[in-house]
Amino acid sequence: MKLKAAAAGLFALGGLLLLSPSSVWGQSVPRPGLLDLPLSARFAGSAESMGAPLQATLGDALGQASLIDSTHAGQLHLAYVDYFAGTAMASALYAHRPKEHKWLWHTGLRNLGYGNFTGRDPVGSETGSFSASDVAWVSGVSMPLDTNLTVAATLWLGQSGLAERRSAFAQVDVSANYYRRDRKLRLAAMWRPWGGMYNANSTGSSGRFESDMRLSLSKGFQNAPFVLYATYDELQQWDLAPDGFYDDTIDPLTGDTLSSGTWAFGDQLLRHLAIGTGLNISENLGFRFGYHHRRRQELRLANAPGTAGFAWGLDFKVRRFHLTIARNTYHTAGASTHLSIRTRLTER
Repeated sequence: MKLKAAAAGLFALGGLLLLSPSSVWGQSVPRPGLLDLPLSARFAGSAESMGAPLQATLGDALGQASLIDSTHAGQLHLAYVDYFAGTAMASALYAHRPKEHKWLWHTGLRNLGYGNFTGRDPVGSETGSFSASDVAWVSGVSMPLDTNLTVAATLWLGQSGLAERRSAFAQVDVSANYYRRDRKLRLAAMWRPWGGMYNANSTGSSGRFESDMRLSLSKGFQNAPFVLYATYDELQQWDLAPDGFYDDTIDPLTGDTLSSGTWAFGDQLLRHLAIGTGLNISENLGFRFGYHHRRRQELRLANAPGTAGFAWGLDFKVRRFHLTIARNTYHTAGASTHLSIRTRLTER
């Protein structure tokens, strides 16, 4: 009864946001960072290319709920991310399968803290300190339609706080995956058709989130210990480069036309793509590596690109605990560290 009441309350609140006046949802606003940052250490360790892993874990469900199956029932997943300059994220997720039912239910919490800041008035005098954070509750169900195909739906409900500003947001995810064990092949799709944010005061903008879609593919091999990953995201928009990125420029001294030197079609194609590979060294030890082209193009320094856009991760098992650690390089100033632990609380 408690489970049913919680689920009813969750979807009722989502319905209230959905039925808000159309003027609120007329404009587009950015998603909170909580919804767009890498959602699991395994996902981050592949530079976000592993959207359809062959051996999915409960943490992968944070970005692709259709990956949950009966093997995850009773599991608890805990994760922590140390991003940069005081920004950190923590999450917890639990999966449950009701007796004599095929579907699985998952629920959890995520919190993204941006740290503490010093407030100042228009003349520069300190007015005290304040914090900023996002927190969200996620809950959904996954249902196997047959031995190969699984579909899922997830609802996110949360709030953002920055000084005196308070905002509520909601988002719906719909996902599906097709898995062929005999061919070691998995294809997954994730669509975010609806979402939006409502600000309780006049210090921020209310509006809807842009719909987007992501496709992921993983391929393993019968006689090789590695897996290839690829994810193609942001399908709702072809050109993700900044305005004027491919335009020619004029030399101010000579007046000559300088070509940008970038193949526009190739760069536009690759900005959607993240690729990676995973190596299973043993049953209890695995390694992965990935590259995200768009992240490298947007965040690298022209004179010191470093390893921006690259990521690596390591999985290992200690008794009943599975641990994952990953490093994801965003820029030369530092890399994010992702840590997750999962274990089983109950029998399947």
